[in-house]
Order: sequence, then structure tokens, then C-alpha cells
Amino acid sequence: MEWVAANGSFILGLTATHIALCLVPILLGAVLGIVLARIIPTRFAGATQGILGSIYAIPSLALFVTLPVIIGTSFIGPTNVVIALTVYVISSFYFSARDAFAQVPSASRVSASALGMNARQLFFHVELPLAIPGLIAGLRVATASTLSIASIAAVVGVRNLGYLFVDGFQRKIPEEIVSGILTILVVSLLLDFGLWLLGRVLAPWRRRRLARV
Repeated sequence: MEWVAANGSFILGLTATHIALCLVPILLGAVLGIVLARIIPTRFAGATQGILGSIYAIPSLALFVTLPVIIGTSFIGPTNVVIALTVYVISSFYFSARDAFAQVPSASRVSASALGMNARQLFFHVELPLAIPGLIAGLRVATASTLSIASIAAVVGVRNLGYLFVDGFQRKIPEEIVSGILTILVVSLLLDFGLWLLGRVLAPWRRRRLARV
């Protein structure tokens, strides 16, 4: 495609911006999602899931536009986009985090406690490692959705790969629109593969167990 060849560096620049815009919400949202999954009592889990599910149902463009009014940030700056994406990641990842920790065998917790581990040691040395497969699975879903939602930020003036959709539509350049779609797809696949690989590295016992099966 001639348009892609002529604008390769421009696309790469937008790609780097798009990834940078998504990484902070993904990392911060994952950490906060894990914290919420651990500190919210079970009796409040249903209400919390309902609230977060309602937040996730809010259209992203509406949230991008509403946040500056609430927190006083710029309408066209990246700050409100990062905050909104972080909220979406928390809303999505919280469910996966709760399920991942719920699947940790109670026998492992009892054994660790019998060995004299305190709550902090139990979390970092037993619960978190055993929850990694479920956490990685949830993070892969959250990452894919975040990369997609972030493209809408171009409508409020934040230049990323979504700019290719807006500009391509306005200037009637189908190649520009297609290049944006394909680039986001490639980035999503690469990050998904990276997270899958990270899960295999962090949970080698799961790989060995599957090999025996």
C-alpha cells in the first residue's frame, strides 16, 4: 500500500504513543484490581461487582468527556484518558483477580500457615504465585480491551492509532483506516503473546503439569 509506505514513520510514532498511553492504565489498573480483590470483604463482593460492572458499561467517549468536568483536567489532554482507561482496567480485572485468588487451594494456605508464615508471607509466597495463571488470563483480556478503547481518545484530541480512523474517514483515505485497524491488531497480538509467555515463565509448574497430561 502506497499510503502506508509513505507514512511508515508517522504510523510508528502513533503506535509508540498508543502503547505508552495504554501501559500505565494496564499496570496501575492491574495492581489496584488485585488490591481491591484482596481487601474487599466477601460480603461486599456482590455489590462491588455490580458497581464496577456498571462503570464498565459507561461508553468510553462519555467518560473521556465527563472526567475533566469532575477532576478538572484538560478536555484534550491525555490525563483524563489515562484515568478513564485505568478505571476500565480495574472494572474488568477485578473479577479475574477475585476468581484467581479464590482458586488457590485452601490446603496450600493451611500448610503455609502451619509453617509459620504471616499474612504478608502467605500472600507473596503462596497465594500470589498460585493465582498467576488466572491473573495473567484476566490481564490478557483487559489489555486487549484497553488497546481497543484507547483508540477512541483520538476523538478528544489525543493522537494515537485512533487518529488514523478519524483522519482517514474525514479525508476519505481507506488505506489509512485499514492501516490503523491492522496496526492495533498486530500490537494486541504481540502484547497478548508477551503476557502468555510471561505466564509460562512465572508459573513453570503449570507448564510441567500440562506436559505430564
